[in-house]
Amino acid sequence: PESIPEPPPAADHDVSVHITGIGGTGVVTISQILGTAAMLDGAEVSGLDQIGLSQKAGPVVSDVRITHDHPADSSRVGAGQADLLLAFDLLVGSSWTGLNAADPARTAVVGSSALTPPGRKIAKPETEMPDVAELLERIDGSTQPGRRFWADADDLTSVLVGDSVAANIFVVGMAVQSGFLPIRASSLEEAITLNGVSVERNITAFRWGRMQVADPDLVATAADAARVEPRKRPTPPAAVSEAAAALADNGELRDELERFGAELTLFQNAALAAQFFVDLQPVRDAELAADPTSEALTLAAARGLFKFLAYKDEYEVARLLLIPDPALEDVAGSGAKTAWKLHPPTLRALGRSDKMSLSTRWGRPVMSALSAAKRLRGTALDPFGRAEVRKVERALPAEYLGALHAAVSNLTTDSFDHAIAVAETPELVRGYEDIKLRNVERFRARLAELAD
Repeated sequence: PESIPEPPPAADHDVSVHITGIGGTGVVTISQILGTAAMLDGAEVSGLDQIGLSQKAGPVVSDVRITHDHPADSSRVGAGQADLLLAFDLLVGSSWTGLNAADPARTAVVGSSALTPPGRKIAKPETEMPDVAELLERIDGSTQPGRRFWADADDLTSVLVGDSVAANIFVVGMAVQSGFLPIRASSLEEAITLNGVSVERNITAFRWGRMQVADPDLVATAADAARVEPRKRPTPPAAVSEAAAALADNGELRDELERFGAELTLFQNAALAAQFFVDLQPVRDAELAADPTSEALTLAAARGLFKFLAYKDEYEVARLLLIPDPALEDVAGSGAKTAWKLHPPTLRALGRSDKMSLSTRWGRPVMSALSAAKRLRGTALDPFGRAEVRKVERALPAEYLGALHAAVSNLTTDSFDHAIAVAETPELVRGYEDIKLRNVERFRARLAELAD
């Protein structure tokens, strides 16, 4: 931003800051920057970084106490003693770890509303994430009304400075501009400079954070203008549009069905897309009979079946690599030399542990030929089809459809949740090669459990 209104004067009053975040995102570094900036303002600073045995993606808490003319009684911010809660991570900020230090009559909060999946979600994809609105409401109950500022700092820094790593310093900018963090903006920028890491990026993120409080509409407009246009969805063939229209009226289900049908046509051919809709028809019929207003079951089934049909084998990876990327020239520059970094399963099987580099200039004809060879997929002539993971991938759609059609054969409102659970089982199958094979066993175990 070119011009930022001045924040409220940084009054010489004591402030206790409780910082919550996740390991690996620079929470402790931010606490050191705050301390340095406060000392540049002439304040006394003490702090406590409660990292213990935390690891990347684990909860981290840092306390910073800024005092004037006297040292703080303790480096730790005790229960109900926080003047400001800096919630870099919404889950940690809304937990007991974050809210124990808060007081609804005393504590202001500035934070990022982005919801980062915890380690448990990564290890167990079936774990349900809490609702953002519920977490914000929980924090509202422990902080002072009228003294709360939130923004999706991850998204905004990704598009405005090109890296969500700067999200935490963006939140600090919000705290300074709101007046809840009584440190001069110039002192904070000097502290960022002294830290010596990604100085320009972090100062830019800090200034955008300040502007988020001063003029959020301007920030939203700038972010929208900075977004790289995403890769366009393929236009669905007429046959796909007709098949999707037969299953659903306009809405999310119709949009998703058209997208899946178009992608399956590109993945293999029109016949596969047509079979996709044929397989979904019994599910849709059963759902409408049980609840004429529902689309949830068909939507879950469509997503699950598409996931199993459009697996990422060598042919599909080649096709996807050939799709023009509108961001490439912006990042690399016009005429830059670019390359794909690849680690094919065949080379891994031969013992190669590092990725190979394939120039996009010379590699494009190879990828074009490989993509065109998709007609060999699953046939006796498929050179990649003998791998165990490919055999399993080809078997999964039939296994899934057998369980799914059984679940909807006598569908009632009482068995609706059970059918949804069956439809969502493909979410368990993630990763590639050995990881994927292990997750397939989890998928099969879950189907067996639901069949009992």
